[in-house]
Amino acid sequence: MTDLLITGGTIVDGTGAAAYKADVRVRNGLIAEIGQDLTAEGETVLDATGSYVAPGIIDTHTHLDGAMWWNPELDPLPAYGNTSMVFGNCGNSIAPLKGDQREEIVDLLCFLEDLPRKAFEQEIPWSWQSWPEYMDALRTQPTSVHVAGYLGHLALRTWVMGPDAWTRAASEEEIAEMCAVLDEGLAAGALGLSINHFDKDRALRLVPGYFADDAEYLALFRVVADHKPATVQMITRFNDPELSIADAERFGELVRESGVRAQYTGIPFNERDNDRRDEWWALHDRLQSAGADMWPMVNCKPLAPFFGFESSLVFQRVPAWNEVINGPTELKLSTLADPVWRDRARTDWDNRTRSSLSRIDRPAEMILTISETGAGPLGISLQDLSDQTGLHISDALADWVIANGLASQMMGIPERLSEVDVVRALRDPHMVFNINDSGAHLQLFSAAGEHLYMLTHYVRDAGLITIEEGIHALTGRTAEFFGLSDRGVIAQGNVADIIVFRLDELELRPEERAYDVPHGTWRFTRAPAGFRATITAGVPTWINGASTGARPGQVLQPIPS
Repeated sequence: MTDLLITGGTIVDGTGAAAYKADVRVRNGLIAEIGQDLTAEGETVLDATGSYVAPGIIDTHTHLDGAMWWNPELDPLPAYGNTSMVFGNCGNSIAPLKGDQREEIVDLLCFLEDLPRKAFEQEIPWSWQSWPEYMDALRTQPTSVHVAGYLGHLALRTWVMGPDAWTRAASEEEIAEMCAVLDEGLAAGALGLSINHFDKDRALRLVPGYFADDAEYLALFRVVADHKPATVQMITRFNDPELSIADAERFGELVRESGVRAQYTGIPFNERDNDRRDEWWALHDRLQSAGADMWPMVNCKPLAPFFGFESSLVFQRVPAWNEVINGPTELKLSTLADPVWRDRARTDWDNRTRSSLSRIDRPAEMILTISETGAGPLGISLQDLSDQTGLHISDALADWVIANGLASQMMGIPERLSEVDVVRALRDPHMVFNINDSGAHLQLFSAAGEHLYMLTHYVRDAGLITIEEGIHALTGRTAEFFGLSDRGVIAQGNVADIIVFRLDELELRPEERAYDVPHGTWRFTRAPAGFRATITAGVPTWINGASTGARPGQVLQPIPS
């Protein structure tokens, strides 16, 4: 371990308390002493004069389950102040898996999260089947940040039920076996259980979680509650207003009855949802008052995704387009030109289900942005393209992709958030922030680092919250939710996960392409944000604009109180 003395900084300790000036001594990976005018005792001195010293940021929602094996740097996390990350979200985990079930669940994960299947197949060691074996393997893989993983219900259900997991409810015996496997996984260090009961796979089959009844979920939640402070992570049908409310009420009752703590896709913050947000706030208050420990997930940065044609689930509700985009590359252009397919695509487009979250339903907000061939036009919306050509939107888009190439992209106009409600959520003690989706949808956006928007916009530029509030939401409150009681706060005896920065030097950099994904594909990343230091378990991983190459990350698990 590198012993450090961080001098001259202003400490924002992660509790929400007022900032104060002090030095921090780090020994053997822990915070050994906090005080003014500390004298160096042989440590490396890091001058933080004029800077804030705060706990390392926890990325609470990632799909870096695969990338950590071929990108142990976990770029760009250290450059954005991250010292920990949570994977295995949305019901998807890569353990427990075995046999043909592994291929099916990995394909589901790669489809739902727009991940490179070939890299998963060939770059991950697959030296495990059970969750305890998986944890053992994780401990052999050095990373730049600490890692913690949810055990995914989709993997758990198929581990026990095999192909039947996709078609029916579980028997009492199968539920009991699932509970035993989950209990084993939690005892071995799983962060909790993640669930998904509404998504569809590449062939538009409903995921196994759809077929789980309340008896199954309640039994599993009770197992998680027996391992407090383990938690449940769930995605409800957030893209459908009525169903998402029904889901929150359904799972809220199961959470209350089981006594577990859960996070869920809750309150919508987009301005276009202003007319229904009061209903969500009322539901949140009602759930809390009834004893359901349900924490809505909050992302405070407006989403501005790219839309590509190499692989994507964006067009899932238009089956003809979904088949082409996720089908064989060599057939895509010829299919897009086929009159029979075009006729079906127009029908599917016109008869799709609608969602307030879908950009397909807002073609005026989808901008033609990147052309592989240079053919264009660029800088106009998909709606403009249809209007100017006089073609059905599906035909206009098909012609544009043929002319511009499969590597071309559209970009969505940034969402507009109700910042009053975001600030209200930030000040609510039962909200989980930093829901970035880092590591997922590699060619839609670079979600990693988007937490910086809280510090640059809400704190520095708009002055809507204090630095203490912003850091608390990204660190101390987050660590409390996950039961990571040995970090998230600058306090003597805690793990030395620390960041050093000046607000005026921070910048959320724009997306740029990185051609470093194994087997020939690419991802969006970001240039460094301006942090002066990122320190993980006492070891600097990022100093003055450059990676140190250190890999001090550990496998985290909830700590019983």
